[in-house]
Amino acid sequence: MFTFFGLGTILLSARLENLGRGNVANRNFYSDNPDIVFHLEKRIDWQELFIWLSDEEKEVIDAKNSQEYKSSWLEVLESLGGICGGSIAENAGVVDRNKYKWDQGKDQIPSPLQDNLKVLKEFGIAAMGVAPKYGGLGCPFFLEVTGAEMINRACPSTMLNVSWYGSIAHIIERFGSETLQDQYIPKIAEGEWSGNMALTEPDAGSDLSALRTYGVKQEDGTWKLNGTKRFISNGTSHVSLVLAKNEKGAKGLDALSLFLCPREIDGKENIKVLKLEDKIGLHGSATAELAYDGSTAWLLGKEGDGFQYMLNLMNDSRIGVGFQGLGLMEACFELAKEYTSQRKSWGKVLAHHEMIAEYLLDQEVELKAIRSLCYQTAYSRTMEYLGERFLKNTSLDATEKRKHEKKLLGYRKKMRKWTPLIKYWVGENSIKHARQTMQLLGGYGYTTEYKAEWYVRESLIYSLYEGTSQIQSLMCIKDTLKEVVRNPKLFIEEVLGMRLKALTGGPSLQKKLYKIKQLSHGATLSILFKLVKTNMKKNFSMVSDKDISRLIKFLSKDLIDFKNISPALLHAEKICEIQCLEAMAETLFLDSQQEEGRSWVAERFMYNALQRINFLKARIEQEDRVIEERLASIPS
Repeated sequence: MFTFFGLGTILLSARLENLGRGNVANRNFYSDNPDIVFHLEKRIDWQELFIWLSDEEKEVIDAKNSQEYKSSWLEVLESLGGICGGSIAENAGVVDRNKYKWDQGKDQIPSPLQDNLKVLKEFGIAAMGVAPKYGGLGCPFFLEVTGAEMINRACPSTMLNVSWYGSIAHIIERFGSETLQDQYIPKIAEGEWSGNMALTEPDAGSDLSALRTYGVKQEDGTWKLNGTKRFISNGTSHVSLVLAKNEKGAKGLDALSLFLCPREIDGKENIKVLKLEDKIGLHGSATAELAYDGSTAWLLGKEGDGFQYMLNLMNDSRIGVGFQGLGLMEACFELAKEYTSQRKSWGKVLAHHEMIAEYLLDQEVELKAIRSLCYQTAYSRTMEYLGERFLKNTSLDATEKRKHEKKLLGYRKKMRKWTPLIKYWVGENSIKHARQTMQLLGGYGYTTEYKAEWYVRESLIYSLYEGTSQIQSLMCIKDTLKEVVRNPKLFIEEVLGMRLKALTGGPSLQKKLYKIKQLSHGATLSILFKLVKTNMKKNFSMVSDKDISRLIKFLSKDLIDFKNISPALLHAEKICEIQCLEAMAETLFLDSQQEEGRSWVAERFMYNALQRINFLKARIEQEDRVIEERLASIPS
């Protein structure tokens, strides 16, 4: 049924089924998770997606309509779910205890990890996200990350070894020459080569403008790279996408270019792996320090556009981290639920004790909430990719073109707003869920007999890589202020309109959603008042509609020129968390409209969210003389 062109392999349904089932005692991480099934069955518009697919993407899985396309891909996911719940999960503990090593220029991959990688490569994991013309299946992005959730639930180290194929191939296809595409992408589709993205440097961290690695252009059109990269996930892979300066000592983000640099050329070392980091978790993955000492590389795209290209890949990576966290949180919840339903205390199982029951309820609700937002974000990202390509390659009349452009703009706005939110929320809350699961297991949670301590260790990475939680919150507050600058009148109208809707609008659940939105707008408004007060020495009343309306002229005229935005940056994380809660409340409300039995999830989530948002909003509004004086004393 599924043909991997260029691999010479046909994956028949029976083959997929056998790979997926394994031992009858094993679980299936797709079909045993009704929440995933709900989102893919009822919250994805497969018909609209099918319109924007290429003919090759339809033909490669022999789909003549959206229903056939949907059914085929859900079969694949069910098969993958069986693999994840079987051998991958069974090997996970052994993978954690046997670290990935690098010795004398060669990978020393532990045999349990090799077994996991072998079964996933046989399944065709490398080809899923690669375009059909290079030997892949052209799998939509949101289905790729669904697979990542299931693999990460089974074994985070294994997931980090197999998550790079489609994303790296996509960047090469989009920005590389035809020669590079033909040379590298088929090898990636076969699973022979994998890749990494090399951004971080020892002294630069998240400040990409401070990078020192640079390239020197050669007469033959290649480049020679010089510099060091650190904390590079999957760092021993064959293909390295390197962000580097166009010349030594160049300044600014517009001096950054993106290069493709292979680890070896004709069997000779081109990138030196200096060491693998000794990490607290992800023991089965290679996090490397890499040295480029005259390494041969090829420019991707245009000189000076590297930062924009890397943002493209980082957006996908940040959404991917959201799905990694989902998988870990699901594993935590399943362990907590299983243990507390069997362990007895004071005459009844732990799960029936009031406090424990509430812990389990809120773990489940928060997991469903962030999954709802993650899946809608990944779907929006998918449609952004497909829509851009569709408009570029399809001849349309003016009316049709405007219709498709409007849809594309909607998906692009959602993706831009939600991506830092899911990265932030998962980064901060996967740790909380893992820690709570350890607590529910008591003394057993502190031992290696159960996986609770392992989940705690693995959870710590999600707030760090692909941009820390603090970077995500800064993106959130800056985007929020930009939206106000673009159209302050619209923002004020939304503030005033949401007040009315919260009082009068619709059923109870909808009114709660409006109340959450009102509080979220109010928190942003509080920061705007602080900015006006700090920069213009003017006071306004938060409760006066007249003062709120007067604010428009100050925002329209002066906000973009404010010299001191410290009040906004100080409260960036609070605003980010509020917007996370608002976005999840909204997607849960829409879930409840699709399936009546899901209303309780939105009800409980909004009950907790309203309390938390009120608390965060109050923190923003309160004057704190101590921190204000401390910030004032710091040199600018």
